[in-house]
Amino acid sequence: MEGGALFNPGFLGGSFLWWIGQIADDSTWRDNILPGKFSDKNSVPGWGRRYKVRIIGLHDREEETIPSDQLPWAQVMYPITAGGGQAAASQTPNLRQGSFVFGFFLDGQDQQVPVIMGVLGNNAQTQLNTKFTNFGPTSGYVEGVESKTGTKKEKVPDEDKVLAKPKSAEQSAECAPPPPGVIVNKYGLRPDKPLTSAQLADAQSARSEADQKGLTGAERDDYVQKKVAQGIKNRCEETNSPTSSSQPGASKENADAVHQSSAGDKKREDKYQEKIPLMKPDDKVGSAIKCIQTVLDNLMQQITKYLNAITCYADAVSNIIKQIQNLISNAACVIAKYMKIVFDKIMEYVLKILNAQLSSAVSAIPSSMRFMFADIKESITELILCLYNKITKGLCALIESLLNNILQPEKVEKQVRENLNNKKRKIHDVPICSAEDVVSQIISSNKDQINSANNSLLDNINTFLDDIQNQIAGVSGALSDITSLVGDINGSISSALSFENLKLNIFGCELSPNVAVSDFYTFARGGAGQPDSQTPNLKSVENGVTQTTTVTPTQEVPYVEPTKATPDVNLKG
Repeated sequence: MEGGALFNPGFLGGSFLWWIGQIADDSTWRDNILPGKFSDKNSVPGWGRRYKVRIIGLHDREEETIPSDQLPWAQVMYPITAGGGQAAASQTPNLRQGSFVFGFFLDGQDQQVPVIMGVLGNNAQTQLNTKFTNFGPTSGYVEGVESKTGTKKEKVPDEDKVLAKPKSAEQSAECAPPPPGVIVNKYGLRPDKPLTSAQLADAQSARSEADQKGLTGAERDDYVQKKVAQGIKNRCEETNSPTSSSQPGASKENADAVHQSSAGDKKREDKYQEKIPLMKPDDKVGSAIKCIQTVLDNLMQQITKYLNAITCYADAVSNIIKQIQNLISNAACVIAKYMKIVFDKIMEYVLKILNAQLSSAVSAIPSSMRFMFADIKESITELILCLYNKITKGLCALIESLLNNILQPEKVEKQVRENLNNKKRKIHDVPICSAEDVVSQIISSNKDQINSANNSLLDNINTFLDDIQNQIAGVSGALSDITSLVGDINGSISSALSFENLKLNIFGCELSPNVAVSDFYTFARGGAGQPDSQTPNLKSVENGVTQTTTVTPTQEVPYVEPTKATPDVNLKG
């Protein structure tokens, strides 16, 4: 007993024994703390935050001699800012497998109770192994000896995913930008750096080509340098492609590169720059068309990012889009929301014009019979409302089909996948004329239905008035044919969209309210407006409506029902 740890003069202060070690494969200690929540403390196999540590100088031999599960448990010494757990004052350590830690032996010379005091931060330039290596730089996301399943399996967070694809040492050196102060030639080549084997091969091939072309002197040298620079560019593009062979280092996992851009930064930036449409009360139709333009603009940017993810590593690692069709479907329903405003304005125009033009006919009807016309008017209003509700209800499928016809996503994606040239597609803004074209095509696809309904309503009104004329003498001139009161939709669309039901300036001398400026806003810059050149032109919409456009709405394929002759399926066999 006297030789034990309790009587060791080095215990708790005499002569500490310091050590440096590496936290072992977490297969040997991960169950010490269960993932997620648990109600019963006794359900946890171990106790406290403890780690298996392979200490340099004591456990240098490999697994065959000292298995990781036989390594001593290391306790954790927390800083005073972390607390010890009392009164909800506590923190958890952020130690992972592969971390190099620093500490001391609590039992002194016995060396059986190691305590972790700190951790040595990983260097950003260190390439981490994707398989656990004793005393070697190891990623914290490696599977280990025992594969992780369920909640134990980690998912690399976006904040730890690098944007630049990991490269070999030679590739990194070749693709790295020149350091400050180094002057490069017009082809970007550094005179202070010798050519690599690949660059020498490009230079030799270029000299042979130059000799065949009969180039000499400065012209020959210029040709060779140009070919070498082009070879560097091609190799760098290839190494940055998602389709090229992968290298270790896809995650940051370092303490000295907190400002290194990550996939999380790229996703946030994309969200910050995403335009959020704003409706303006002073110009509902024009504002709705601008909102459609904004939605189309966002859609094109998302599609472009999805296509760039096929060839660009930075877009691939930060991409959240699985299918282009889902983007188009979602955008179609958002556009449908703003198209309802347009159709509501058309409906409002039709009702107001009809009511205004029928006032003379109503005044000619005896007062004792006007109640019958009131019933007809109410029925007309209900029918028109029902018609436009039916139109707006099917707008999602209609607009999706229209966007598919315009964008042809399957064809474009196929072309990109067949032509992997590692060139990023440029993102272009969507002009207002594109939104006008979409609006006109949607209206044009429903114009026959609208005109047919209008003509049917007018015919019913004429029939009613004819019946009234047959019953009353002396009013034949007042109840003339009113079929032309509401013209064809082609000729009145501009008037309908610019129709003002409620006049704010009643007397004509009131001051006009300030017109809203912002058409959209972003989280990065706040509100912003489209330039004056991007103001919607209702005449352009009307001209587009006159052009015949046939769009077939997207329909769900019904489930094939079995016939009566189909035999039953034995699910138990």
